[in-house]
Amino acid sequence: MGKKLLLFLFFLLMNHGLSAQAIRDTIEVSRKFKTILIFPGDIAESIIGSDIGFAVDFPKEIGSRFNPRILKVYYDDLATEKENYTNLTVITRSGNLFDFILKLDARPKKLTWTIGPEMAVTNIDDRAISYQGPKSIQVPELNSSIGSPLKSEESLSLTMQEIEKIPKDSVLELATTDLYAHDPIEYYRLRSYYMQFDKAWIPRYFARKGDVFLWLKGVYYNNDELYIQFRLENKEGVDLDINFIKFFIKSSYRNASEQKIPIDKNNGLLFEYKVPKIVKGGTENHFVIVLKKFSLDNKKELLVELDEEGGNRNLSMSIGRDIINNPKRF
Repeated sequence: MGKKLLLFLFFLLMNHGLSAQAIRDTIEVSRKFKTILIFPGDIAESIIGSDIGFAVDFPKEIGSRFNPRILKVYYDDLATEKENYTNLTVITRSGNLFDFILKLDARPKKLTWTIGPEMAVTNIDDRAISYQGPKSIQVPELNSSIGSPLKSEESLSLTMQEIEKIPKDSVLELATTDLYAHDPIEYYRLRSYYMQFDKAWIPRYFARKGDVFLWLKGVYYNNDELYIQFRLENKEGVDLDINFIKFFIKSSYRNASEQKIPIDKNNGLLFEYKVPKIVKGGTENHFVIVLKKFSLDNKKELLVELDEEGGNRNLSMSIGRDIINNPKRF
């Protein structure tokens, strides 16, 4: 009888342990995507069971007001494993402890997780689990419906076709005047995020070298700043490795040498979004730059120079005053 009781208790404990393990959320992680975990409070510490393949980006000190609550999880591109598991433990500043299983998956069903306080396992201060914190940010999953609101730039891990289905108004909900006042870089990022997929409103304005094209898509004005959209298209089979893309104010007067005044981070360049270092053969890249407001007279123009590394497919585009002085407002 005693042995039967001991066996019963043993199986009961084993069953309880397995059940506790089963209720852990399994988070799929991929080489090609970053999986985003948004917690109800600021993150104090994250512990990963095995760092062979799995990696976590801890929140940085500089960023938007949401940054301390966001953890980015991904898998090393160079790792050779086809299957892998580990555990992830996250502790928020309130003392709440969250425990997850990480699983390697080629195409995660869910890219963004909103972690609710009810998912906490315990509170390490021996207090009741804290349910206080900012409201959860709702972010669409990889296969979510078109009408879902987007509240985080982290869903840039989606493909271009998937992002194009997300309503622009949803993307820009966080691009508020308050965000601009406190974190202009994050504001530029949100604005540029969807702008890169807008259709060109400037018709057939491009520079060309062979079958490599640099297209000017549009110039926008907001908050005394200019947003300039480009599309770099490589129709050739050889990858385009870019040494630099530089910007200048170019002036040329009679009886005077040509002058080029550089626009850089020390002189008018505020933000660069997805400016490429390589454009593979048969592909294209969309990018945006943000500049301090300026205007041109009829003897000046904005000059864009692209230099190919180890090649001669260099491009030069001049943008005149008619375009720069007449941007679209948003």
